[in-house]
Amino acid sequence: MKKKLLSIVLAMSMICAFVPLVASAATSGTCGDNVTWTLDDDGILTISGTGDMKDYESSPFSNEKNNITAVVIEDGVTSIGDYAFFGQYNLKSVTISDSVKSIGKSAFKYNNLESITMPNSIIYIGESAFERCSGLESITIPDSVRGIGKNA
Repeated sequence: MKKKLLSIVLAMSMICAFVPLVASAATSGTCGDNVTWTLDDDGILTISGTGDMKDYESSPFSNEKNNITAVVIEDGVTSIGDYAFFGQYNLKSVTISDSVKSIGKSAFKYNNLESITMPNSIIYIGESAFERCSGLESITIPDSVRGIGKNA
């Protein structure tokens, strides 16, 4: 009986050894009451829906840290949450739609942004929003901005 049980366990172990384990991160989810995100195979993270993104204490995309190269905030989204893209080291570009009115605290802190397109709809840029963006050479702040947090 022991030999038969041992044989079954051994056979199952060998079968399991040949089954590939696939670890995959989520490619979509929510980041606000009516706001969703989708990450495509090219590393483009698209934020869509209506209303505000949630505020976070750390990036909700930390599992995607090495995969995100660009962010597109689509029309309908009205704010970028605190810490939304914090520490996304491979992030190079961000495009923000005209519906966005505010950028949260530390939203893009600690990444390698090279370019960002900010629309004239932006009214407020939060504290440390672009702090430590080592690749960002220049940024144009639209005339619509009425408030900027420290170290932005």
